[in-house]
Amino acid sequence: MGRRQILSTAVYGALIAALGAVVFAAPRLDAVAWAGIGLCAAAAIGLGIRRVRPRRPAPWWALAAAIVAMTAGDVLYGLTDAGTDPPALADVCYLAMFPCVAAALIGLTRASSTLDGRTGLLDLLAVGGAALLAAWVFIVGPRLDGAVSATGWSVQAAYTLGDVIVLVVTVRLVRAAPRNPSAVLLAAGAAGMLVADVAYGAAEARGGLTPGGPADLGYLLLYGAWGAAALLPSMAALTDPAAPQPGDAPVRGLGMVPLFTAVAVAPVVLLAQAMTGPVHDGPVIAVAFGISLALLVTRLSDAVGRHAEALRRERTLRHAGTVLVSVTDARTVAVAVRTAVRELLPADTPHVIVVDSSLTDLLPLNELSTPRIVPVHQVPPLWRERLGEFGYALVCPLDAAVLYLAAERRDLRTVQDAVTVLAGQAALALARIALTEAASRRDSDNYLRAVAEHTNDVVLVLDDDERIRYTSPSVTDLLGIWPTPFATLREIVSPADRDQVDATLGVALTGGRDGTRDTWSLRRPDGTRVLVEVSFRDLRDDRLVRGMVITMRDVTEQRRHELHLLRRHWEDTPGAANRDNSARKYH
Repeated sequence: MGRRQILSTAVYGALIAALGAVVFAAPRLDAVAWAGIGLCAAAAIGLGIRRVRPRRPAPWWALAAAIVAMTAGDVLYGLTDAGTDPPALADVCYLAMFPCVAAALIGLTRASSTLDGRTGLLDLLAVGGAALLAAWVFIVGPRLDGAVSATGWSVQAAYTLGDVIVLVVTVRLVRAAPRNPSAVLLAAGAAGMLVADVAYGAAEARGGLTPGGPADLGYLLLYGAWGAAALLPSMAALTDPAAPQPGDAPVRGLGMVPLFTAVAVAPVVLLAQAMTGPVHDGPVIAVAFGISLALLVTRLSDAVGRHAEALRRERTLRHAGTVLVSVTDARTVAVAVRTAVRELLPADTPHVIVVDSSLTDLLPLNELSTPRIVPVHQVPPLWRERLGEFGYALVCPLDAAVLYLAAERRDLRTVQDAVTVLAGQAALALARIALTEAASRRDSDNYLRAVAEHTNDVVLVLDDDERIRYTSPSVTDLLGIWPTPFATLREIVSPADRDQVDATLGVALTGGRDGTRDTWSLRRPDGTRVLVEVSFRDLRDDRLVRGMVITMRDVTEQRRHELHLLRRHWEDTPGAANRDNSARKYH
C-alpha cells in the first residue's frame, strides 16, 4: 500500500470515528452525522475506484449507490420527531438499497479471480432464502405478539432476509480470498448490517429505537467497513475478470432444480396465506420472490455467457483449422497461431506470444510432452527477458517448434484447452509442410541426379549448416575423392586450399541470389593440381531446393590450351622474331 493510500485510509477512519462520536454524544444531530457518515463512505468508494482503477468498476459504483440510498433513509429517519412513524419514503430508500447491493454482489461474484464460478453460491443463496422465507411465514410470524403491526414485521423480515443473503455472499468471498482485506471488510460490514437490523427490530418491539444503541454501532460498522474496503488496493482483485476453470461442466437441467424450487416457494407461500386468511407478509414474500428471480436470471445469464464464449472459441478454432490446412510454409503457420491465440484470449488481455523453432532442444522432454503452464523462469533465457513481465507462460509443442504464451495465470487457464487444440492443429500443419518439403527435395534431388549423372560438371547442394546434401557422381573424376556423409565443402579440399574456398563461400552466403563466381586451384590426392571454375547460386529460400547450389567445372585443359595458343601467337609476332635473331647473333 502506498503512502497516499495509507494517508487517505487514515483520514477516512478518523472522519468516520469523529462523526460516529457525534451520533452517540449528540443524538439531536444524528441526522447530520449520518448524512456525513454516508457521504464519506460513498466518497471513499469513488476515490478508491479512481485511484486503484479496477477492471470492472461497476460493482463498486453499485455499492456506492446502495450507501447513498441508505444514507437518504437514515437522514429521513433522523428528521422524524420522536413518537411518530418515519415517513414511507425512508422505507423506500432502505428497500432501494438492496437492489443496488444485489447488483454489486452479482458483479463481485461474476467469475472473477476470487470466485472462478458462482454456481454453488447461487444455489446456496436460493435454498437458504427459500428456507428463511418459509420459516418466517409459518414459524416466526404466527408467534409474534401485537406490539408491532404485521406490515412492520413483514418489512423487518424483508430486511433480515436481504441482510442474510448479503452476509452469505461476502462470507463466501472471504472464504475464496482469505488474504484479501477488502473482502474481509465487506463481510464485516454485512455482519454489522445484519446485527443492526435485528437490533432495530427488537427495539421497535420494545417500544422504539433509542439513538446511540447497538443498532447505531452496527450501521456505523457497515458504513466504515464498506468505504474502507474500496480504499485498499486489494479491491481490484475482487472484480478482475478471469476465466472459469478448464473443463467446466455445462449447466444441466438438474442443476437448475434448486433455483426453480426457490422461485416457486414465494408464490406457494403467498397462495397459502391467501387461502387461509389475510396476507400478512406481502412485502417479505415480494422481496423473497424478487431475490429468487434475480438469482435464477443470474444463473441463466452465466450459462448463456459460457455457451456464447464456447461458441466464440469454437469459431476461432474452426477458422484457424481452415487456415492451417492451406498454409505452405512455417512462417504462415506462426502468423495463423498468433492471430488465433489473440482471438481466443479475452478482449484487451495483456499477453506475449512467441513461436520459436530453434530452442526445442533446450527444454526437458517432459516440458514438451504436453501443453502446460510453467513459471517464466523455466523458459529458455533467450525469451525469458521478453516474457519476464508475466509470472507464468503456457508452453505448447508444435511439432518441431514451441509456442510460448505469457499472460496472467487466470487468463492462461482460460485458454489452455483451446490453445492445446490449436497447438495440435499447428503441429499437424508443420508436419505436413515438412513432409511435403522433404518429398519435394527428394524429387528435386532425383531430378538433379538424373540430369547431372552424365555430365562432366560437378553439382553440389549445401544445407543451411553448410554440409553437403547432394553431390553429383562426377566429383570423383574432378577431385579424385567421394565426400563422406555430412561433410562440408572445406573438408573435401586440401588444407592448403581451404582459405580460397572459405573466402568465396563467405562472399556467396552474403552476396544475394545473383551468384558468385571464382576460380580455384585445388590439389588432388595424387598430388596433381586442377583448375576449377566455380559458381554459387543461393537458393535457400526456394521451397524445393532449400540450399546453396554450387557448380564446379574443370578448366585445366582449357586454360592450358589458351596458354599454348597465346604462346604461339607471341612467337609469330615481329618482336619474337627480332628476339630470336639477336640471340643467334650474340651466340
